[in-house]
Amino acid sequence: MNKPLIITRRVLSASILATIMLTGCTLTPKPLTPISANDPEMKALEVDRAKYREKKVALIQKALNLGPAEHDAFWREYYPYEAELKKIYDERYSIIRDYAANYENMNNDIADNLALRSLKIRDDRNALFRKYYNRIKKATSAIVAGQFLQIENELNLLSDLKISTETPILPRDVSPATVLKK
Repeated sequence: MNKPLIITRRVLSASILATIMLTGCTLTPKPLTPISANDPEMKALEVDRAKYREKKVALIQKALNLGPAEHDAFWREYYPYEAELKKIYDERYSIIRDYAANYENMNNDIADNLALRSLKIRDDRNALFRKYYNRIKKATSAIVAGQFLQIENELNLLSDLKISTETPILPRDVSPATVLKK
């Protein structure tokens, strides 16, 4: 199996493990490798996302322990949040895919494209957290919104950590995980 495909699968698996999931601005570079609707990895990702969402909803229900008055109000805000988050993580998948596809041919233009897109999704994710913190706080309470934010933050930190440890760093022979093991 070739190295770019292995990288794609490892990083994709890591992404699915801990996260599931706006729109680009004109200054943000575009994806390098188009993704078709029939992409088998994208289809597998959708199946894994559905399983993950079920587990995530159960975790949130248990952690928040919402009363009857808060329950419906919270979930009315949560599902639109997840739909927007999915768009961000579709772009994240696109970046991972582009990184793997261009790993052996990395140059300054490709690296810049990937870095700028990565920074954009971090900004988009934080803006989404802020937006839905405020919406959930208004619909329920600051405590519920804060608990939700804590859960989302932890899940995203776990995802970021998993992806970063599965992604080789250029130069190819050095990665933080390898250095720390020595």
